[in-house]
Amino acid sequence: MSSTGRSQPQPAKAAVRARWPLGLLGLSLIGAGISAYLWRAKAGEMSLICGPVGDCVTVNASAYSEVLGVPVALLGTLMYTSLAAVLLVEWRRPGTPLSTVGFSLALAGALFSLYLTGLEAFVIGAYCIWCLTSWVLITVIALVWGRALRRSAA
Repeated sequence: MSSTGRSQPQPAKAAVRARWPLGLLGLSLIGAGISAYLWRAKAGEMSLICGPVGDCVTVNASAYSEVLGVPVALLGTLMYTSLAAVLLVEWRRPGTPLSTVGFSLALAGALFSLYLTGLEAFVIGAYCIWCLTSWVLITVIALVWGRALRRSAA
């Protein structure tokens, strides 16, 4: 207390953890779940449920659903899982150089997903609602992560 009887304001905690990594961690886990579902369907382990919009079976069975024999959905699962791990590290230890690597992976994933969405529209002629959802997720992850990195650099 000061001599006037008023309490002095307490200094804010020096190391307040940012919340954005946790939000993106949640989105990454959702993306990993979607990708794992598509991967298992590609492997014939389960049926695809597309709902009234789209033709997931056609997209998931197309020649573009693999890169050098590796299912794109497996690559998505690995990407989202890697992003989740990096985001957990970023949340626990903000500002690590690993965060830039994670952002780069998210940006590459968003661009590749945009390419795949273009293939759906202009080459395959069918849409997969799960693939479109993944595209939105990874794009949001890349945008929010990039904004957070830009803010931390300022």
